[in-house]
Amino acid sequence: MGLFGFLGGGKKKADKSEVIEVAWSKNAAGKFRRLPFLELAKENVSGVSAVYVIWHGGMKPGWVYVGLADDLAMDITDAKQSSEIMEHDMRGGAFITWQTFPKNLAPGVFAFLTDVLQPEVRNPEADMYRNKEHVKVLPPGYTKETFSQLVS
Repeated sequence: MGLFGFLGGGKKKADKSEVIEVAWSKNAAGKFRRLPFLELAKENVSGVSAVYVIWHGGMKPGWVYVGLADDLAMDITDAKQSSEIMEHDMRGGAFITWQTFPKNLAPGVFAFLTDVLQPEVRNPEADMYRNKEHVKVLPPGYTKETFSQLVS
């Protein structure tokens, strides 16, 4: 079952066809990173363009934020300094993952994940990309099977 499959996860409907499997970034132990403990100097993400997803664990896990970064280190620093995002750490831990995409696809991935996951903290950039053609990717923690349950 996906990370949030038992809760219904995202709230929007999406076409299940042609979903791209993504190798979302994990730490050396193969686990998703805790946002408050992420050490940027060890991650080598300065100047990296990526789509990233933040969520909280706990009894009722939920999607917190979806971002499209030109400099992932800067965006992570901003997220760690955001009380609106970090307040979710008390709900079972705030986690983050990211993936790089070609520049022509990244806005569509961002728009798709924002639309499907409906994160609790609104990204002010979401409106700029709302009408971009969606690039369907598996959200972190999902398989094609659990994703089909999310969007059905």
